Amino acid sequence: MPSRACIWALMLVAPQSGWVLTHANPREVGRVYWELIPQTEVRVRLIPELPDGKPPLVNLVFHAFYAERAEWDPYTGLPRWPKGPPARLTVSAEPLPLTVIRELSLQMGIDGHVIDLTGPDAHYRVLPCVAPDSDCAPNAVEAEVDPSVLRSIVQANDRVE
Repeated sequence: MPSRACIWALMLVAPQSGWVLTHANPREVGRVYWELIPQTEVRVRLIPELPDGKPPLVNLVFHAFYAERAEWDPYTGLPRWPKGPPARLTVSAEPLPLTVIRELSLQMGIDGHVIDLTGPDAHYRVLPCVAPDSDCAPNAVEAEVDPSVLRSIVQANDRVE
């Protein structure tokens, strides 16, 4: 049986956590290519601005997954950026350090309409704790995002809440 440290390392090195492995500044688009899967993960981390000016409690990390072997750029030796539509889109809400989230739900207000990404008809999952030797409770959630929702966010007239 693998050690706890090995299990923890495997949990970190898994798709949907690529933004943890490489420094991800807010609003900076990044990517990770997973050679063994093969899959390219493109992500952007956003820190929501709350209307009341209070500091936010979570990061929102948008992921696009391209399930294909990457083409390699002969000049840089790096995988090229994927082309075409992604196989899957997700958004995860993950707490900032020293923040505990008690209600695992994810809702967005877009132009006066509330979209519940963790509602009864939604596809979502609670993200596991990755702290070794800890009895922590999961406090992050990841939800599938329909491309139409992503277009609504991009084209929103008002603030997205």
